[in-house]
Amino acid sequence: MNFQTKVYYEDTDATGRVYHSNYLNYLERARTEYIYNLGYNHNALFKKYDLYFVVKKINIDFKSSAKFEDILNIKSKVLELTKYKIIFNQQILRNEMLLIEAEVVIVSINSMGKLIKIPDEMINKLEI
Repeated sequence: MNFQTKVYYEDTDATGRVYHSNYLNYLERARTEYIYNLGYNHNALFKKYDLYFVVKKINIDFKSSAKFEDILNIKSKVLELTKYKIIFNQQILRNEMLLIEAEVVIVSINSMGKLIKIPDEMINKLEI
């Protein structure tokens, strides 16, 4: 799945480059759009299943910087899927240049913070 965004002034540091923590926001938005494209949204998942997705681990490789007003393409792909977790490979590119590569592990929990199963109907829609 692809998601596109623009780098705004608020995303940058004094040099006009994207501040490192803002890449996490781009990755989060792309994963959220991935879920939306499956036909779900976070509020509905909570109301129907008492389910939240939370980040358990991120491994990120900063290869090059994005700059003010760049158009970024964020690619998200499911690498691994179990009943309780999804591992994404995510890449942030400017044109064809790879800027960021990340592996993101998300898990499903309920409102009490306990691990719960991802609904079977959702697992069937996720692409590996």
